Amino acid sequence: MDRDRMVDVAIAVVERFGARALSLTSVARHAGVGRATAYRMFGGRDELVQAIVEREVKTLGDLIAGWIASENDPAAKVSTMVVHVLTYIREHEALQYILRNEPEEIIATIVARGPDRDAATTIVDIIVANSVGNFSAEPELEAALVPDARRATEFMVRVVYSYMLIPGSAMSDDDIAAMVVRSTVRAAE
Repeated sequence: MDRDRMVDVAIAVVERFGARALSLTSVARHAGVGRATAYRMFGGRDELVQAIVEREVKTLGDLIAGWIASENDPAAKVSTMVVHVLTYIREHEALQYILRNEPEEIIATIVARGPDRDAATTIVDIIVANSVGNFSAEPELEAALVPDARRATEFMVRVVYSYMLIPGSAMSDDDIAAMVVRSTVRAAE
C-alpha cells in the first residue's frame, strides 16, 4: 500500500465517520494494513492530516486550472473560479460531514500553523502559495489581479472560507463571484 492510497482511505474515513475518528489506527484498519505501516508512512495523526490537506489543495488547484482554461478574460477566470470552488465545497462529502458535525475541526485546521501547529504557515498560506504558483500558466490573469496576485488570491480564499463556514446568504454564487471580481481584477482600460 502506498502513501497516496492511504490518504484516499483517510479521506474515506472522514467522509463516513468524521475527523474525530481519523487516526492512524483507523486508517490502517480500513486500508487492511498493520498499524506499524501507517505509522511508518506518516509518523502521527498531524502528519496524516497534513498529507490530506496537501492532497486536497493540489486536487483543487488542478481542478481550478481546468475550470478557467476555457475562459479568456481575467474577470471571467476569477468569476468561474469562485463559482466552481463554492460548488466544489458544497459537494465535498468529507468537508460537508465535518462542517455539519464537527465544525471545530475545520476551524482548528484553518487556523493551525502547519502539522505541528507551531510552524509559520497556515492553510490559507498553503492554498495561496499553490494558487499563485499556478499563475505562471496564466500571465494575463496574474497581471490583472490587484493589488497583486498574492494578496488578491488571499482575499479570494478568505471570502470562500467565510461562505464555507457560514453557507447561508442572500447572495447567489454569481453575486459573490461578481463582488470578488470587482475587488480583485483590474478594470479593462
